[in-house]
Amino acid sequence: MTRLDNFLAYAESHRLALSCAAAVLIVAIAWIDWAVPNTSLGFLYLIPILLSAAGLRWHQILTMAVVCGWLREAADPLQGGAADQSAFVMNPTHWVAGSYPRLFVAASGFATTGFFVRELNRRRTLLAEHLEERGQQIRLRRESELQVRTLIETSPLAILTLNHAGRVALANESARQVLGFDAGPLQGEDVTPYLPILSRMLHSPHSGGNIRTSVECRGQRRNGDVFLAHVWLSTYRTSEGPALAAVVWDASENLRDREGAGLDSMMATSRVLIGAMSHEIRNLASAAGTAYALLAEQAPVGQQEQYLALGSLIQGLEKIASTGLRMASNREAVLADLGTVLDETRIVIEPAILEAGITATWEVSAGLPLVQADHHALLQAFINLARNSLRALEDRPRKEMHITASLERDLVVVRFRDTGPGVAHPEELFQPFQPGAHSAGLGLYITRAILRSHGGGLRYEPLETGSCFAVELWPADNVAPG
Repeated sequence: MTRLDNFLAYAESHRLALSCAAAVLIVAIAWIDWAVPNTSLGFLYLIPILLSAAGLRWHQILTMAVVCGWLREAADPLQGGAADQSAFVMNPTHWVAGSYPRLFVAASGFATTGFFVRELNRRRTLLAEHLEERGQQIRLRRESELQVRTLIETSPLAILTLNHAGRVALANESARQVLGFDAGPLQGEDVTPYLPILSRMLHSPHSGGNIRTSVECRGQRRNGDVFLAHVWLSTYRTSEGPALAAVVWDASENLRDREGAGLDSMMATSRVLIGAMSHEIRNLASAAGTAYALLAEQAPVGQQEQYLALGSLIQGLEKIASTGLRMASNREAVLADLGTVLDETRIVIEPAILEAGITATWEVSAGLPLVQADHHALLQAFINLARNSLRALEDRPRKEMHITASLERDLVVVRFRDTGPGVAHPEELFQPFQPGAHSAGLGLYITRAILRSHGGGLRYEPLETGSCFAVELWPADNVAPG
C-alpha cells in the first residue's frame, strides 16, 4: 500500500481531524492574503481543498468552496480601492461592482476541483479494492486448484478424463496403476482396450445430455490382466465435442471377499439348518424307538424280522441325527458388534420402510457389549424379523415399528415391535413348513435356529396391539450355555 493509499484511508476515517486541518489552512491563507495586499493569493485556497476533498462529502466540499471564494473576494485588492489596498472587506454589500460574478467563478472552480479530486480518489479506492479482490480471488483459485490437484493425485481411486476422441486427457497416479501404466504415461492413450464401457458411453447418442451413472464392468490392464471395475462416470460438453470424466475402482478383491463371505455365511446357515432338522429327527427317532421297544416285546414270532428291520431304520435315523448335531456343534467362537449390525440392518431395510410409509424408531442403548454371534448370521436374522414386521404392516392404518436394544440382567435383548394384527396362534410360530406362511415357512424357524446355535434365543412376546419378537444374545464376557 502506497503513502497516498494510507492518506486516503486516514482521510476516510478521520473526517473531523481533516476538516479542522483544512480550516486552519484556510485561516492561514486568509491572513497571508491580507498581509500581502498588493498580490492576490486566492489560488492558495486550492491547497486545503485538494487535501481535504478525499475525506469530505459533496456538501462539505461545496461549503468549503463557497467560504474560500468569499475569503478570496474579500481580500481582493480591488475591494480596498486606490486609497487603502490593504482593506479586508468582509461585508459583501460593500464590494465593488463585478464581485459577485467573480465569487461565483471562484467558488465554482474550487468546488469543481474538490469534486474532481474526490471522484478521482474514490475511483482510485474502488480500483484498489477491485485489484485486491481480484488478487484474493486469484490466490483462492490457485489454492483451490492446488487442493483439487492434490486430491486427484493422492486419491486411492483412479480418476481420468477423456476427450471427444476417447483418448485420456488427464489421469492420476491411481489410474496409471490400475491400468498398468506404471512405467509410461497414460495421457493420449485410447481407453477402449482397457475400459471399453467408457468409449461406448462417450459415443452414446445420449452423451450430450450430461449422463451421470455408475456401472460395473470388465476392465483390462496393459499387461492383459482382467479385473472387475466399478465406474462412476459423467459426460459434459466442450468446444470440441462431448467429453467424459470417470472414477474407477478395482473391485476384484472386494468380489473375492464378498463371495468368500457369502460362502462362509451359507455354510454356517446350512450347519444351523442341519442341526435344527437333526434335532427334530432325533426327537422323532427317540419317540419311534420307544414305541418300537414296546411293540417288539409283543410281536408275534413270525413278524420278528420285520420289527428288526424297523429297529435298524430307527437306529440309522438316530445316527444321522447325531452326526448332524455334531456337525452343527462344531462352530468357532465369534463376536459381533451389535451396534454395527443394527446400523447395517437399518441401511438395508430403511428404503422399504420409507416406501411403505412406516414410522420407525430405533433406540439402542449406549455402551452395549460385544455379543456372541456371527455378524452376517445375526444381520440375516434381524433383516428377517424386520421384513416380517413390514409384511404385517402392509394394510394397517397405523404403521409403526419400534426397534430397541438394551442390556437386561445377563443378556442383551433386541426387540422388534410393530402395530400389526398380531399373531393368532403363537404356539405355531416357530414350526417349519406352516401352511399359509410366507415363502417356505422357514423364516422364523431358521432365525431361531441361528440364534440358538450361538447360545441365544428368539421368543414371541404378546402385546395388546401388534406383536413383538425378542432376540436374546449373550455378551462376550459371559459364557453361553451349551
